[in-house]
Amino acid sequence: MTIFRGNSEIEAIKRDAATSEGKTPEERMATFFELLRTVSAVWGHLCPEERRRRMEIADRLNRRPEPWWKNFRPEALADQRWNN
Repeated sequence: MTIFRGNSEIEAIKRDAATSEGKTPEERMATFFELLRTVSAVWGHLCPEERRRRMEIADRLNRRPEPWWKNFRPEALADQRWNN
């Protein structure tokens, strides 16, 4: 993942997304799971109060859609495997 160093956030996101271009769905899922493991490792070192504080800040800055699946692509919504 790209570290933000004064460049626009959009540019950083584009660079990070480029690493997934051409990958199979399985490879993209493996990348996603690795990211989840990294986030869990980082958050695992934080005390509960700090986790709560960061979640509150994140929620104020970028609220998650309600319902949570609102921004799924139409083809992902058509695949009901995730809903079973």
